[in-house]
Amino acid sequence: MTYSDQHYSWQDLDQLDHAMRAQILAIIKDFIQKHPATTMEHDPDWLYTKCSFDKSVKLLFLIAEDNSLLAYAPFFVHPSALGFEILGLSFWEYRISSYSIVSSPLFSEKINVNKALSGLFNYLWDMLSKREALFGLGVVLESPFGQFIQNNVAFKKKFKLLPSGKPYRRRLITIPDNFDQYIQNLGYSTRKEIRRVLRRFEQNFDISYHTFTTPEDVSRFLPMAQQVSDKTYQRNLLGLGVSNNAETNRNLTIAAENGWFRGYLLMCNQVPIVFQLGYIYKGTYYAEQTGYDPAWKDKSVGTVAQIYRIRDLIDSGVTRLDFLYGDNEKKRSLSNTYRIEQNFHLIPKKFPLYFLAHFLFIFNAFSQWGGDFIEKWGLKSKIRRYLRKRSVN
Repeated sequence: MTYSDQHYSWQDLDQLDHAMRAQILAIIKDFIQKHPATTMEHDPDWLYTKCSFDKSVKLLFLIAEDNSLLAYAPFFVHPSALGFEILGLSFWEYRISSYSIVSSPLFSEKINVNKALSGLFNYLWDMLSKREALFGLGVVLESPFGQFIQNNVAFKKKFKLLPSGKPYRRRLITIPDNFDQYIQNLGYSTRKEIRRVLRRFEQNFDISYHTFTTPEDVSRFLPMAQQVSDKTYQRNLLGLGVSNNAETNRNLTIAAENGWFRGYLLMCNQVPIVFQLGYIYKGTYYAEQTGYDPAWKDKSVGTVAQIYRIRDLIDSGVTRLDFLYGDNEKKRSLSNTYRIEQNFHLIPKKFPLYFLAHFLFIFNAFSQWGGDFIEKWGLKSKIRRYLRKRSVN
């Protein structure tokens, strides 16, 4: 199936025969290696690595007559839900299949981006069933893609834009040539706190910091990472964290074979107390997951592990650390740049999803108002701390 709009015809890689599919896939891989906005989530090899019986990949593209790529839109298809949540806790969900895209499609300089996006969303409208929706993860609000989904009139006739959370500052570290230079560029109070925490921790505890990068390392890293993860509020309250299962083993092993995997463990007396999981891709380290043993909360072990990781990345020649989605005080203190992002559901105006999206939009507005009200009186953080403490206990 193709859709033509102003001479732009989007195609689905899955609809091609084997020989043409291999040819186009090679063109896509060459395109993303040269494109400055490429992230790991644009790479077909990584997306296919994450596939399983209920997860798949949909690669859409625009190609010129000379076989040069004009645009590329990769979607990771997975089970998801439209959830009714209060304070981050879901009490009712409507299960859907989500076509998730990270940041934005990639475009050649040769094309009109708005016209290409119009064609893309018309194609997607025809393709999506009544229980399928799109999800934009980490959409840069000022980007052409972000501006299009917020402001384009034709898009709004076919899709309901449903924010998933507030806009946030995505924190990054542009990594200098050496660690001393990095420290000197931080605020005075942050520098003082880092030095105090490191000195106290290293003088009083028998600690070691371990790096894991190879396929053989995966089987050693995962059991100890899960040992820490199982104690965290993310696991006990939200059901998130690292799991030492066959799927995670397979994903990390393939990532290690491609030179992407980089995990860390901070240990005290040979017992893991902090895990960090991430990936290096095109000079950027993506900090995907971090967790620490709550028994060590008052010892600032999270800060210690972050500093050790930054030292290692500098020594490894990495040029940027990406803290990924969301923001918090620790990310703010350690980062030196940011960009404004937001996550969105893009709901096709088809029954029943469009009907449900209206109710969810109203519900979220009231939930946000209630959250802002209790935050004004200093209650929101107290409630969250109580829930976290209760979950880990």
